Amino acid sequence: MRVDCCRKCGKVQTIKQKCSVCANPIKFGCEKCKVETDEQIHMKCRLADMNYRPIFSEVA
Repeated sequence: MRVDCCRKCGKVQTIKQKCSVCANPIKFGCEKCKVETDEQIHMKCRLADMNYRPIFSEVA
């Protein structure tokens, strides 16, 4: 798991969001200065998510 330090204050960031497909972290945030990173996109996961077609019972 990738965890970066905050570019503003240097404190270790926490996970704010995980990928809906692979569950790896895609967005981090700093508890001290409240700075959040941009969402990191996994191209394979994005394609899998876009190609997902829900079954009829999930649509209703």
